[in-house]
Amino acid sequence: MMESSSFNYRQPLPFDNATRLPVHGGTCDAYIVKLYGKLHFMKRLKPQFANDIRYREALSKEFETGYRLEHPQLPRYLSLVEGGEAILMEFVDGETLTQRLTSQPDYFGSKKNKERFVAQLLDAVSYLHAHQVLHLDLKPDNIMLTRIGNDVKLIDLGCSLTDTYTDTTGRTDSYAAPEQLTGEQVDVRTDIYAIGKILAALPLHQSKYNKVANKCLASDPDERYQTVDELQHALRSRRSAVVPLAAFVSAMSIVGSVLLFKGCSSEVVSQRTDASPTAVAATPIDTPSLAPAATPEPEEIIPVTVRQEDQTSKMKKEMAKMLDKAYSATIASFCDSVFPSPSVGPKWWEVSEDFHRRVNQIGDKLAKKYPGIPETDIRQDIESRFQNLVGYVFGRMRENGEQEPIP
Repeated sequence: MMESSSFNYRQPLPFDNATRLPVHGGTCDAYIVKLYGKLHFMKRLKPQFANDIRYREALSKEFETGYRLEHPQLPRYLSLVEGGEAILMEFVDGETLTQRLTSQPDYFGSKKNKERFVAQLLDAVSYLHAHQVLHLDLKPDNIMLTRIGNDVKLIDLGCSLTDTYTDTTGRTDSYAAPEQLTGEQVDVRTDIYAIGKILAALPLHQSKYNKVANKCLASDPDERYQTVDELQHALRSRRSAVVPLAAFVSAMSIVGSVLLFKGCSSEVVSQRTDASPTAVAATPIDTPSLAPAATPEPEEIIPVTVRQEDQTSKMKKEMAKMLDKAYSATIASFCDSVFPSPSVGPKWWEVSEDFHRRVNQIGDKLAKKYPGIPETDIRQDIESRFQNLVGYVFGRMRENGEQEPIP
C-alpha cells in the first residue's frame, strides 16, 4: 500500500539519474530510476507529447487505475510525477513473454512451467475484472516473467477501461477482439479473446489448451467463456492427472509425523488459527489423523429437493470448515514472515499455489455434493474467500517487512 512507499502521490522527480531502457512505446519512453538505493521503473512521455494535455491525462488515468490495485502478478504503481509527465512503478527484473520464447524456447516444454504461467496470468486478469478493470491490451509484450522465480507480471494499463475511466485509447490489432476492431461495446470477454490468442501463440501442444483457446477465440462473444472463472474451471476439468489415493495417504502420514516431531499441540494449532481472519478462525481446525486409511465411504449428495437456502447455508458452513483446514495447512504460517525476502518469496509462491490447488479441489467436491446450487455461485464464493485469505496473509507479511526492514 502507499504508506509503505517513500513517495508521495505527486512529486517532482530528478531525471538526471534516470537510465533509458532500450524499449519504448508509441508515446512513452522507459527508464530505470534509482532512488534511495532502490531501482524503480519510470514511464515518461516522449518530448513531443509531454505538453499535450490529452497524453498527460491518459498517463494520469493509467496511474489512477493501477494505484488502487494490489496483486502479486501486477507491478505496483508508486508515484505520479508533477503535471502528469511520468509515472513511477515497481521495477520488474525480468523479460517479456516474447523475449522468453526466444531466450528459452523449451521453457514451456515443462508441464510445471506452463501450468504456473497460465494460472498466474488468469489470476491477474480475474483480479482486474473483479476490480472493474478491463486490460484491453493483453499480449506477450505486456506479460513479463521475473528473473527470480519466473513469476508473471502483467504490465501496461495504458489501454485499460474502468467504471470511472470509460475512454480507452490504443490497442494491438493482432490480439484485439473483433468488437474492438469494429468499435462495438467491450467487456470481460474481450480480454478473454486476447487470452485465447496468447494461449494459441504458446508452444503448449496439448489438446486441453487448444480446445480452451479455440473457445476463447470465438468471433461471437456469447460463444466464448463468459468469465475468467469459467475459463479456469474449464482448464481444471480437463486435467487428467490425479494424485493416487495411496500417495495422498502417504503424504498425510508424513505431514502428521512432522507435526508430531515438532510437538504441534492443540495450543499451537489454536495460535495459528488466531492468525487468520475472524471468519475463518471461527471454525475449529482438525489436525491430520494418523489412523490407517479406511475404505472411503460414498460421497454424500444433497438432494435438489431440499430448499436452496438450506443447501446454501449448509454448503457455506462446510466450505468454511474445509477452507480453514486448507488455510492452516498452507499459508497460515506465513503470517509471521517478512516480505519481500529472498528466502520467503519463492516459498510463498509455492505454498500459496498449493493452497489454491486445495481450494479448487474443495470447489469440485462441493459442486458435486450440492447439485441444487449453481456451480458458478460456489466457484465465485470460494474464489473470493481464497483471494481474501491470500490478500490478508500477504498484507501481514508486508506489514512485518515495514516494521522490520531487511538489511
